[in-house]
Amino acid sequence: MAAKPASERRVLITGGGSGIGAVAAALLASQGWRIAIIDINDNAAQRTVEQIGSDRAFFRKGNIVDPEAIETVIATMVEAWGGIDDLINNVGIWDHAPLIDLSLERWRRVFEVNLFSAISASNAAVRRMKPGSAIVNVASVLGQVAAPNRGPYCVSKSALISLTKVQAVEWADRGIRVNAIAPGYISNAATQAFVAQGGVDAQAVNRRTPMGRFGTEQEIAEGIGFLLDPNRASYITGHTLEVNGGWTAYGFT
Repeated sequence: MAAKPASERRVLITGGGSGIGAVAAALLASQGWRIAIIDINDNAAQRTVEQIGSDRAFFRKGNIVDPEAIETVIATMVEAWGGIDDLINNVGIWDHAPLIDLSLERWRRVFEVNLFSAISASNAAVRRMKPGSAIVNVASVLGQVAAPNRGPYCVSKSALISLTKVQAVEWADRGIRVNAIAPGYISNAATQAFVAQGGVDAQAVNRRTPMGRFGTEQEIAEGIGFLLDPNRASYITGHTLEVNGGWTAYGFT
């Protein structure tokens, strides 16, 4: 079956109102994708849709951990555009503290957003996807290594990478590819605030990164776009694309 061109593809982006999700939305829209966004921040999502154009994009305000919210936005895609081709499980949160200070409720909150929402959104999307569709799960370099005081984030992103592999092998016979992308330290509003609060030592990160700098949201969006591309990435599934300036390859501290 010939791959559907970008101008006919329809993608849902969770948490697509800002950050990496918004940049990915703009990139894919520029290549012809039609964009659906679900985000709890309706002001940010509205700005992203306005930048793309309401003829190519829409958003629905919703909590990603609510399966009904996912069903609603996908049903809207089906009604407006006839279906869904691609999914980006982008939404994510963190709760940083020493392990012994973290209650199970705090762990559950991070897992509900970072892992369980990806399971729910993927299952809902796959039921409507046809061969040639693709999913990208946005993981993290901290899903590949351990970091002190970041337990729920590290473990949830590690589980998301494992989920990616299981989804890939189970859904290959449906003609659906599933991959993950693992960003390193990315310069954006969230990390800049974290640096300002003393949560990240930017100079130490730069020293630890062979390329000597933080990445950009655009660089992550380009990686997402590559993994979704039905031609360039047609034989790639179950893979985690590391976009981290060599951070995980570097063996020294």
